[in-house]
Amino acid sequence: MKHIGQLKKTGSKVIIVFKTIPNDPESCLVIDKDSLRPFEADVINPLLESPAGQNAFDLGDHLSTRTMPVDDITGENLPGASADPSDPVAVAAVRQTTVLGYLHAKGLMIKQPTYNVLVTDGATSIQLDELNKAIAEQRGVRLEDLAVKDPTNLAENDSQKVEAQNMLKRAERLVIQAEDLKERAYQLDESLRPKKGRPKKIAEEA
Repeated sequence: MKHIGQLKKTGSKVIIVFKTIPNDPESCLVIDKDSLRPFEADVINPLLESPAGQNAFDLGDHLSTRTMPVDDITGENLPGASADPSDPVAVAAVRQTTVLGYLHAKGLMIKQPTYNVLVTDGATSIQLDELNKAIAEQRGVRLEDLAVKDPTNLAENDSQKVEAQNMLKRAERLVIQAEDLKERAYQLDESLRPKKGRPKKIAEEA
């Protein structure tokens, strides 16, 4: 399958949105697959796997033509979520926007050096920088000419910093999900709920 890869340093699975970026042909934009919420994955994965997505030179070209549906997830579906857009588990307030615009607005696209991305296709893999050079040579163009023309989707943050932030967001979501599972377990069997009481006094030595 096209547009799929992983980061060499961390092994994180990524979706390659743009293989190069304007004025920086040795960098690309990717999505950390594990950072996507179920709602987002349900939208993006079918677009990735669709004939149009697979035939697109860059997946971002296809995502820029598709509208992001309104997120009907509520706080009840995602325990601990809020409407605050700065909250890592915020409920998306999606207006009429493209999928690509949504990814950019949510900071889900990560800038990575192309040498750090392994493009996987079944059992084979190749570094993205080597793939880009091969494509440029095949087309008879410069590497810079493979870049998208619209720079508005360029990630401004350092790639390692953004990746670390995404890891923390995933960790926070996991903590929330764990607390939710605990509460559900307690509702099924109240005897498992920790007892609240005063701590026992330490007996004074005689």
